[in-house]
Amino acid sequence: MTFEKRDSSKDKTRAWAEISRSALLNNVAVIRSHLGPETGMAAVVKADAYGHKVGLVAPVLEQEAGVKFFAVATLEEAIELRELGIRGDILILASVDPRYVPELKHYDLIVTLMDRLYIEPYGQMAAKSEGPLRLHLKLDTGMARLGFSTRKEEMAASLAAARQIEAWPQLQLEGVFSHLASGAADPEFSKRQLGLYQDFVSAWQSQNSKKLIRHLAASSALTNRDFALDMVRAGIVLYGGQTPPPELWQDLRPLMSFFSRVFLLRDVPRGTSVSYSQTWHAERDTRLALIEAGYADGIMRLLSNRGSWLINGAEAPIVGRVCMDCCLVDVTDLPQVQVGDRALFFGEYQGKRLSAAAQAEKAETIDYELFTGITGRVPRILI
Repeated sequence: MTFEKRDSSKDKTRAWAEISRSALLNNVAVIRSHLGPETGMAAVVKADAYGHKVGLVAPVLEQEAGVKFFAVATLEEAIELRELGIRGDILILASVDPRYVPELKHYDLIVTLMDRLYIEPYGQMAAKSEGPLRLHLKLDTGMARLGFSTRKEEMAASLAAARQIEAWPQLQLEGVFSHLASGAADPEFSKRQLGLYQDFVSAWQSQNSKKLIRHLAASSALTNRDFALDMVRAGIVLYGGQTPPPELWQDLRPLMSFFSRVFLLRDVPRGTSVSYSQTWHAERDTRLALIEAGYADGIMRLLSNRGSWLINGAEAPIVGRVCMDCCLVDVTDLPQVQVGDRALFFGEYQGKRLSAAAQAEKAETIDYELFTGITGRVPRILI
């Protein structure tokens, strides 16, 4: 007996995530409506488009939404975009080992220069082949993480180091950026960061006539025109996450809706312990529904006895420990639930919404981690 090879990429029998094209296009339009006419948008699609699958998201952004600038975290992510057919500018938001300068030039990628130690190696490698190595300069304005320091006592040294770029003809500086530590959540700290950023850029451009692309705001500050500058980096806001400013929330739509199904129903008497380590006991005669998704799919174990699923429009709490491949919910008060019913972990379905941010908060984390934690065995389906 022979069987056809099973294609699980669109399988809706166990656990799957639907990615909404219309929600993505809506969110891009919402973002643009808050930007000035001179401000562009970079779509941040690192970490497999924040877990949404870059192969589904990036082509829609470029071909249907007209996005012309993308940002990723690694060289591999950038090359993947090119292999998907993405033609727009691609910025890698970190430095890359100088050994890979040939790849950077071959794929026409922009790399971040975040420390003076990279200038000479980049220049030497770039000189070995035709064409420029495209750069954006990263400034540290308050994260103490990556970039040239903008602290008053180090500003002059950072400017002097950055000017070494001019000694290498094939190093082509095109932009300068920084990253806000808190965005709109701490406006005073963000203003200090903006001031440091502007001080550096002003000092740089007082001796350099070339106009650079200036970008500072990410999702949490993109509605503030003071921070928008020439370009904003739209990350979580693209995916309908709830970190952006509150004035955007009502208009954004979640891209991803994570589903599973009720696989079994079980009736257990009062006092029955449920799942591993007996962390939950039935306080009454209880009907349990087994959901076919567990921590190997991205249902965080911290959601044991905390999280919930939406079944037929009503929340059913997770009881007992989340298992590797399944979890149990209490449906005693939902007598209409049947085997095969669709269960929503987060997202939208039939006019009801359960936010990823709410689930993430129960797991003491953020929706970014929830999205990127959905594992590879959960197929993403563009709808």
